[in-house]
This record gives sequence, C-alpha cells and structure tokens, in this order.
Amino acid sequence: MKNKKMMALRGDRSQKTVAKELGMPQSTYAMIEAGHRFPRRDLQFRMARYFRTTVDELFF
Repeated sequence: MKNKKMMALRGDRSQKTVAKELGMPQSTYAMIEAGHRFPRRDLQFRMARYFRTTVDELFF
C-alpha cells in the first residue's frame, strides 16, 4: 500500500532529493514510499523528523 501521507509531505521535491537529504539510496526511499519496504525504527524517526510529523502519523 502506497504511503500517501509521505507522498503528500514530499510535495514537489523529487524522491532523489528527499532520499539524498535523508542519507539513503533513492531506490530504498522509493520502495518505502510505495509500501514495498518498511524502514527500521531509527530510519522511521529520521523520516518523521524530516517531514516534521510523528512516526505514528507517517507509518501507521
């Protein structure tokens, strides 16, 4: 299931840009956003902080 919240928060930034700012490969970010991978807990917190939201709101 696609993470529509993450897609909305990404806005007009490319997956490549967001992935670089988060310090991960674009392919990993794309798989997380598409719902094919679930990030480790530390990455969940980093992504929530980046998007200025909570882990629960972003992933659950």
